[in-house]
Amino acid sequence: MGLFRRNKADQFINEAVEQARGASEISRAGLFATIISAFALLFSGYSFYETVVRSADFASYVPPRIAYTDPNSPDHPFEVFIVPLTLANDGARTGTVLSIDLLVTNPRTGKTKKFYAAHFGTWGQSARTPFMPVALLGKSSFSRPMQFVPRADEKINRILDLEAGDYEFELRLITASPDNSLSFLKPKIRPLRFSMQTIDMDYRRFNKTGTQAMWSKDARPSATGAQ
Repeated sequence: MGLFRRNKADQFINEAVEQARGASEISRAGLFATIISAFALLFSGYSFYETVVRSADFASYVPPRIAYTDPNSPDHPFEVFIVPLTLANDGARTGTVLSIDLLVTNPRTGKTKKFYAAHFGTWGQSARTPFMPVALLGKSSFSRPMQFVPRADEKINRILDLEAGDYEFELRLITASPDNSLSFLKPKIRPLRFSMQTIDMDYRRFNKTGTQAMWSKDARPSATGAQ
């Protein structure tokens, strides 16, 4: 009789252990499934933000070589910078660049002259295309040479010296941004700062469609946010 009771007790204990073990395995499986679902939800949310919600995020790129010309005369300069420029929208939403300003600083005088993008294309091409606003879809880019001429209210006659030297540039994008839009939906814009150098100026280079080269010391392109 005692042996029978012990067998029943052992059987009951074994069944309880098996049930507990099964419940534990189910619990672990449920936890694992919950974690997987949470990761899937987070990834889905991040993907939705990157492909649909993320505001326009503009970046600018300039190659290590640009051009300069002064088609008028040393006494009445009309400086023009020809910059091959790439604009990129790393965001998801469409963004529009309304205009582009270029600030050129002469470190030796401390003066800064303001220019704006007036035309697309290289200098001297037969049909000049006026600058027009550039609409960039999400994850897209736009590349064109752009001609920067002095602003109408600019008082500085010439920013470049006749002698060889280095110069500092700052490129600023002016973009469309509705005043009533939420802050996280407004376009992200960062100025592009870069340096260029050039040789002694010789006005004989500027006859007709001539230009003078300017180049970066390290022969590397400049990019928004690059160190």
